[in-house]
Amino acid sequence: MNCTKLVIAGCLLGLSLASSAMEQVQAAEWGNLTGQFKFTGERQAPAKLDINRDQEICGKFDELIVDQGLVTGKDGGLANVFIYLRESRLQEAQIHSSYDKLPASVTIENKGCIFQPHVAGLWVKRQKLQAVNKDLCAHGFQVKAYRNMSLNQLLPPGEKLDHQFEHGEKLPLRMSCSIHPWQEGWLVALDHPYFATSDDSGRFQIQNLPVGEWEFQLWHEKAGYLAARDDWKRGRFKLKIKPGTTDLGVIPVSPALLTGK
Repeated sequence: MNCTKLVIAGCLLGLSLASSAMEQVQAAEWGNLTGQFKFTGERQAPAKLDINRDQEICGKFDELIVDQGLVTGKDGGLANVFIYLRESRLQEAQIHSSYDKLPASVTIENKGCIFQPHVAGLWVKRQKLQAVNKDLCAHGFQVKAYRNMSLNQLLPPGEKLDHQFEHGEKLPLRMSCSIHPWQEGWLVALDHPYFATSDDSGRFQIQNLPVGEWEFQLWHEKAGYLAARDDWKRGRFKLKIKPGTTDLGVIPVSPALLTGK
């Protein structure tokens, strides 16, 4: 092998090593955030709500039509706590490519005369809101917005509504039905995809956050901003995200934070 070929081979090897090193650096620039919310009060069955409209249809779902404001799992896990990054001006390079695979729409179903899911989030730059009526009666789908156009759309059985938000919202938006007063849900529309809702076990995970110190917000419909720890004023806390997984562990939530008692 002559000197020229050796130089070329060396350059190619150097480029390969540099590329591999760059990939490792990039892979180390992302981290996950996990945790679990646990209600410290006595677990109680949710109260049934008054079905005072379309009883012949909605009355068939009386087991579903309950107060979903405080949902806990069998081990005390607190569901429907929304946690999200407060930063709204993230650069494109600060959003991991895995979020390119998010579905184009976030669907809220009127099903069983309630909203399913009860709490949802969407990334306004990439996702539309889709409301679908799966029931045999009409629903009046309402969303009260602050920075965007509010919605008030009649949805006959089988109909759907597609809506594109233009701006991220600073507060969760209340969803309601103009026909059935017990129907309520919550939608969080953000300028980025870094959010999560706790499941029935109280667990949540936000994947592939950019490393560094960020401020996060907690929200629950019974508390508003959820100050689950003494130093989390207005439900906000700063945290340094490191490569790998940053785990907040078990986060106790007392009844006083949600019910005032």
